[in-house]
Amino acid sequence: MAWGEIRKFGWVKQRSAWADIEYHRARRAEVASNDQSSMDAINNAVTAALQSKISGKANLAGNAALKRVQAAAKAKAAETQKQIDQTIKKLDTAQTAADAAGVLNDPIETPGTTLDTTV
Repeated sequence: MAWGEIRKFGWVKQRSAWADIEYHRARRAEVASNDQSSMDAINNAVTAALQSKISGKANLAGNAALKRVQAAAKAKAAETQKQIDQTIKKLDTAQTAADAAGVLNDPIETPGTTLDTTV
């Protein structure tokens, strides 16, 4: 045997050039399909994460707005209650003053009756 001479044993059948090209074409298609599936999965995960983030921020903003509205309503209710209390206090003062002056002890005229002034 000469130096550099390659001996073939023939144990493994070689593919034809056409079969080899078809094998590599199918392999590239499979790899491209796997890559596309991976990219779709990543895209879906990122989309879901961003949607969740947007929903979370919207919920936080909504809750903050609700708290502001509730605080404003509570302040308005307190102000209204304060005004009611002040009005009741003024009515009580007026009632006390009227009772002391005897203003409300006079008979009330009703329509169709004659008031007796001979007392």
